[in-house]
Amino acid sequence: MVTEIIFAVLLTASQDPLREATRLDAEGRCQEAERYYQQALAASPSSAMVLNNAGNHYLLCGQPEKAQSYFERLVGINPAHPNANLQLARIATDRKQGVKALQYLARVTDSTPPVLILRAEATHWAGQRGAALALLDGLEKTANGDARVLFTMGIACARMGLYDRAEAAFQAVLVKHPGDYSVLFNLGRAAALAKHYDRAQSALEAAVKVRPGDADALVELGRVHAARQDYSRAVYVLAQARQRAPGRPDVLLALAQAAENAGFYGDSALAYDEYLRLQPGDETARRDRARVYGLTGSRLEEGLKELAGYLKRRPNDPVAYFYLAQFSWDADPEKALEQLSSAVRLNPKFAAARFGRAWLLNRLGRTSEALPDYQAAARLTGRNVRALDQLGLAYLTLDRPAEAEKTLREALAVSPQDPEVLMHLGRALMALGREADAQSYLEAFRKVRPQITRDPRKEPGMIELATLSQSERVGRQIERLRKDARDHPNDPELQLALASLLLADGATGEAITEFRELLTRNADARIWEQAGRSLVRAAQYALAKDFLERAATARPAARLDLAIAVLFTDGPRAALAALGEAPGRDHAGDYLLLKAWILDAAGQRAPADEALREGLRYSTSRPEVARQAALLLLRRDRKTEVLEVLGKGLKSAPDDADLLLTKAIALALMGQLAGAEKTLTEIGSRWPEWDRPYLVHGLVLERAGKPDAARQKLRTAQALGSRDLSVNCALARLAAAPAPDPQCACLAGLRQLVFPCDKP
Repeated sequence: MVTEIIFAVLLTASQDPLREATRLDAEGRCQEAERYYQQALAASPSSAMVLNNAGNHYLLCGQPEKAQSYFERLVGINPAHPNANLQLARIATDRKQGVKALQYLARVTDSTPPVLILRAEATHWAGQRGAALALLDGLEKTANGDARVLFTMGIACARMGLYDRAEAAFQAVLVKHPGDYSVLFNLGRAAALAKHYDRAQSALEAAVKVRPGDADALVELGRVHAARQDYSRAVYVLAQARQRAPGRPDVLLALAQAAENAGFYGDSALAYDEYLRLQPGDETARRDRARVYGLTGSRLEEGLKELAGYLKRRPNDPVAYFYLAQFSWDADPEKALEQLSSAVRLNPKFAAARFGRAWLLNRLGRTSEALPDYQAAARLTGRNVRALDQLGLAYLTLDRPAEAEKTLREALAVSPQDPEVLMHLGRALMALGREADAQSYLEAFRKVRPQITRDPRKEPGMIELATLSQSERVGRQIERLRKDARDHPNDPELQLALASLLLADGATGEAITEFRELLTRNADARIWEQAGRSLVRAAQYALAKDFLERAATARPAARLDLAIAVLFTDGPRAALAALGEAPGRDHAGDYLLLKAWILDAAGQRAPADEALREGLRYSTSRPEVARQAALLLLRRDRKTEVLEVLGKGLKSAPDDADLLLTKAIALALMGQLAGAEKTLTEIGSRWPEWDRPYLVHGLVLERAGKPDAARQKLRTAQALGSRDLSVNCALARLAAAPAPDPQCACLAGLRQLVFPCDKP
């Protein structure tokens, strides 16, 4: 409309500056036109024609404030001037000042569709939404399918937040102009705002085909992928948009956020860096970048410093406290609890903070304190399956199976095939004594998760642990590492991380393939040692030996893990040779306790006892060595020292599930059944998919004379995939039935689980 008015002005020979300014405007040369308008205004400051054209110029050049000043001067001279009132109405409508816009439109007699659409929009922002819709309905009828009218109407409806209606209008235009970029682009954007992501993606992909290098279409398409949680694809598309428009802040921010959600923290940090160079005053982006810095690992200190500085400037931001807790929960859980409590205090409806605090309290064995937060999180998130599942698990931990069943059935209604919900519901039904019902859910769990990992999973960060299902969080990590390892084939660290995660996830075959690939890479002794240690923990001793032999020369401490691998591949004599002399005082405890284990395996009891006695004087950092030393002491009936060495091991590795389970066994064999059950409950809460604790718990309950409760735990172990003969032997004993296998004579109870055929 502005352009039409400019060309409609009749210029005379005496108006050369205005004529030249109008020509330059028509060519889009706003800066060059500026001085001619200033000349015309200086010569005729009260000329209606000059004021009108100057207002149109500034509108055309994207300076509505200046345009407004000239149009206001014009209506001061001529209150009924049609273009000045129309443009002032448009400026007011853009600012959502509906009442003011209608006042200007009251002086406009034009009833063409563009003016009627503007009147409808002004009416909407004036709070008269019903009247605005009536105007749109009438206009739609009289438009008779006119594409120009429908397109303008679609733009206006999108501005009013009527996204469904905007989408319908653009769709009608597209039928007549199927290859029009503007129609496809606006249709895609309207559909996205209406949350019709399939339609949005289709339209925007077509727009990109029409204009392959268009940054606007690419960024909108990237946002649609992000909204669909397809973050990897979002990053790919937004990276293309960034390449096409390297200086656009909105593209950089969208890329940073998508990369963060995809778990590409290094890429996200770089995008945030670039964005904040352009927009240094965006405090929210500065806060979010600090979190990403922390998640990269290598920039943790930088992230913590940035968050601390942010909180000095914004001390009432609950999100910043929540972010801080993510970096302190592992090393200092009490500090993390304080930070989460600050977040909750500032915003009691902050569901993620309530959920995170509940999860951390539960992890610390304070489930009764966690329960109110779990309940609040479930309420605040509505029908979120993870919140309901964790609340149900908390009820189970607190021995409230009826409430657990009710909550878990709600979760199952949301996600009928969720493996963790199926497993927890099966456990709740077991606890209620409804074994037949329980078996059906646990069987469903086995079908959904056919490859059951019977060892505890390695824990990721607090957010992933608390808010994602096991399969989601591990799958996300594996996908990220696969991409990183492909993109950086010369980085053995990434290859090691991928192989180790696959191993921890139970994908042993894939993991071994990746470990063998690592052997072909140019890595250093540190990488070889870490790989070997991971493989030893997974009982892949032959492959571990290949790595550890490479590492042992440069890293003497690797000989400890090498000795363990050799013990299982070549026997104790070869293991002693591999162990050699102590690698240094820092590893004295590990060395001596490991030597005691190997000597005992070689049948050299006296030297083993001497090494054991000496090793107990030092600390230990290797969980498997501490566990084997504890079992050796337990076999010797040296009960006080058992708990001592387990305490040392758990101090250096507080999250080692095998050590915790060994502690539970030791407590039970020492007659401390309450302590054993408490430890087993903690293990079941943290690693509910691991079958072995249920077996141990069942044997503990059998030992305590609680046959019904014992049977439930044993059935649960069986349903979770346990193939340990001890389960069947114990169930036969509890049923007073014949032993199902001759080996049951060597598996007569809890002690025989760890020392088969030993005498009680």
